[in-house]
Amino acid sequence: MRLNLAKIWRFVRRSRSRTTSELHLSASLSISPNPTVCPGLGSYNKQPTDPLDVLPPELVGDIFYLWLLDSVHRNTKHWSSQFPVLICLVSKSWRDFVYASPLLWTHVRVEASQGGVPMIHALQKRLRRSQNAPLFVDIMLGKRPDKDVLKVIFAEGRRFRHLTLRAFDVSLRDNIPTRAFGQLSDLTVHVGWGYHRPNHMEELSSIFSSAPHLRSVNWSWICDPGPIEVNGSQLHFLDLNIFHVPVTRVLEVLTLCPNLRNAGIRLRGEFDIIPTPPTQRILLPELRSLVLDGTKHLAYILRSIQTPLLSRLQVRWCDYDVQVGEDDFEALRSFLVHCRHLEDIALRRFLGTEDDLINIIADNNNLVTLTVAATPHRTGLITHRSFEFLTRQGQGNCTLPRLEKLVFLNALDVSDEVVLRMIESRTFPSNDMECSSDSRRPRALKSIRMDGCKPMAVETIARLRTICQESGLKAEGALVHRNCHSRVYFE
Repeated sequence: MRLNLAKIWRFVRRSRSRTTSELHLSASLSISPNPTVCPGLGSYNKQPTDPLDVLPPELVGDIFYLWLLDSVHRNTKHWSSQFPVLICLVSKSWRDFVYASPLLWTHVRVEASQGGVPMIHALQKRLRRSQNAPLFVDIMLGKRPDKDVLKVIFAEGRRFRHLTLRAFDVSLRDNIPTRAFGQLSDLTVHVGWGYHRPNHMEELSSIFSSAPHLRSVNWSWICDPGPIEVNGSQLHFLDLNIFHVPVTRVLEVLTLCPNLRNAGIRLRGEFDIIPTPPTQRILLPELRSLVLDGTKHLAYILRSIQTPLLSRLQVRWCDYDVQVGEDDFEALRSFLVHCRHLEDIALRRFLGTEDDLINIIADNNNLVTLTVAATPHRTGLITHRSFEFLTRQGQGNCTLPRLEKLVFLNALDVSDEVVLRMIESRTFPSNDMECSSDSRRPRALKSIRMDGCKPMAVETIARLRTICQESGLKAEGALVHRNCHSRVYFE
């Protein structure tokens, strides 16, 4: 039986934007074993067939669940709790199928504020329909959480797989049952609104201590939560987004999470005093990816941690009014001394001079991806010196022999000829075996993007197009005149 599943999938996605009457009309959709006689998918068929009678139930369930996930992450007009109901409006057979499919009822959003009692009955029915399937729960807690609603949802805590907790007041002591969160693997906590310090932060420790399989935490704070108590030895993924919180709190958390694989830290709000880094760096022996986003406190973190297996680093300086100082960049260089496996580095406004960039390139010869973005008002940060340093001079030792992707954004002051010379030196014909990732010879450049540079001549763009056609290089950027809003993209 041959079926065009892509068209079926598009039909299901389109159904969420239709009115109730349109959804009932959609029940006439038919799918035939012969794809050439499917209305909407091919020729006209005089005897429509319910797709539930043709497709295997497991396949229909997968299609509905994919549509549900797409709706949960993209649609902002409806709560996720409404989406299974929308499918039920198509026909009675679809409604019966949805009611008998536990996975379609596992995404639960609860606004546990006072006045939420009328929703308890619907919440209980939804939880019953999900049977014993793992739950993906999003709970919103106001200043006065409704204890009855919380007791209903947390009674199923043993089934929580993902939990998102958006709270002003983390007052859960009388509502969370004593049973462990045995399946919880992903926890998102957004605590505190405005400039108010959240209450009962210590009660979050009950979640950490009763979730033995917790691997990923996304944690947002506003204002200092006080001393942190986290059972983080099992965490592999950590994302911190903190506002007006001392940077020392970050180190407290990192110290408690020695087995991290990926970490993202975003700092907002200023403190006049930057503490002295610890005498001994915090060792994160398993960390592979690190994203730092903030201002001068980033240097404090760079001076305080050691990541010997790090392969990806992204640093973004957010303060447009304050440039990166020599001490800040020195903190980066001292951090990179211990990162001998770095393959991907992105420096966004975290460069003071072109010498800093050249030193980074020279000291990290294993880079596969290099991204450098300057502030838009900077001029001349990246000149012919950087491009000539990256230009290959033969088959001997060369700078960044493994480089495959290069991104330069803003502050470019380089002639067309210098740019093309560098690109040509790092590309090969598309059928050349030197392009193979298994070859010991230098790799070919596969992608380059340049924005914020002076307009290229028409002849230069034509030559660049030819290079892309012959080598398979992808080139992108605002390379034409600034008054022309179109972009150039070749591959």
